[in-house]
Amino acid sequence: MSKIRKLAFISNAPLSGERGGAEIFNEQIVEHFSKYVPYVKHIPVICSEATFEAILKGYVTCYDLDLSEFDGVVSAKAPTFAVRHPNHVCYLQHTIRVFYDMFDEIKDDPGNYAKRKLIQRMDTELLSPPRVKKLFSIGHEVNRRLEKYNGISSTVMHHGLSAGEFYCKNYDYIYMPGRLHKWKRVDLMVKAMHYVKAPIQLKIAGTGDRLQELKALAGNDLRIEFLGFVTDEEMKEQYSNALVVIFTPIREDYGLILHEGFKSKKPVITCTDSGEPSRFIKQGENGFAVDPNPKEIAKCIDYLYEHKEKVKLMGQCGFETIAHITWDNVVKTLLAALEA
Repeated sequence: MSKIRKLAFISNAPLSGERGGAEIFNEQIVEHFSKYVPYVKHIPVICSEATFEAILKGYVTCYDLDLSEFDGVVSAKAPTFAVRHPNHVCYLQHTIRVFYDMFDEIKDDPGNYAKRKLIQRMDTELLSPPRVKKLFSIGHEVNRRLEKYNGISSTVMHHGLSAGEFYCKNYDYIYMPGRLHKWKRVDLMVKAMHYVKAPIQLKIAGTGDRLQELKALAGNDLRIEFLGFVTDEEMKEQYSNALVVIFTPIREDYGLILHEGFKSKKPVITCTDSGEPSRFIKQGENGFAVDPNPKEIAKCIDYLYEHKEKVKLMGQCGFETIAHITWDNVVKTLLAALEA
């Protein structure tokens, strides 16, 4: 049992109520902290990024939290690390990316340069000692961003999965789960279907603001099916029957989809600029990291379709690639930092 008796975990609660990778992260870290700490309180802070004023309000809300009853505090996603506590460790998911590597999306407004400068200056101070006793990041992509924009180093620590067992059954179709957001680049796979020669179906699971645009891009291609929202159990079943899992985001912080694919013993196709997912790829052994080009993705799919026995070996390799990554190791390391 940990020396920490009362622990607060501070999370960023989205206004939309969507349950994505960040929400799964929150659920699982609290679940595993509870195995070692007698009292763990999850404190979700509703933070909006709709306007700059709302973003600043989120920082102030976290700063004003009274956490005096706890002897340890762990924060994660911006702006939760603005909390005040003498024993505060941050396990950073990411900062607000439109003021960092995605600034091109808002740079046309001259006023956003001053806003970016303010956010980066605030984040640098809030993530540095003594405000944070120890800083961890979920992956090398987040660590690289911290070093580039904030001049801060962090300890990279990957986290695992604990949302029940994934399994493998058949190898029937191409599977692409996740949010239908432009940063996830689902359009790359839809375009790749124009070049896929194999008689295979593409199943796209998830919801998002790009749904109608993607359906228009798919046109009358009957091989492409949009599944919409799926439950956790439906998702695991869909993974289990996939030939290959597609995950082609741009500069992804971590990427649970790759891990879910590997847990299901499926090869994964990602892109060379997809950030953390590409770091897990052993080219041709557990998947492929290719240029963000639909033709390159299509070539990999055709190869896998023609080499089903190779697919099974690649899926097993993917499973073994992440076998050492567990939540227990993560929470023990975070608690050790709090106890130090």
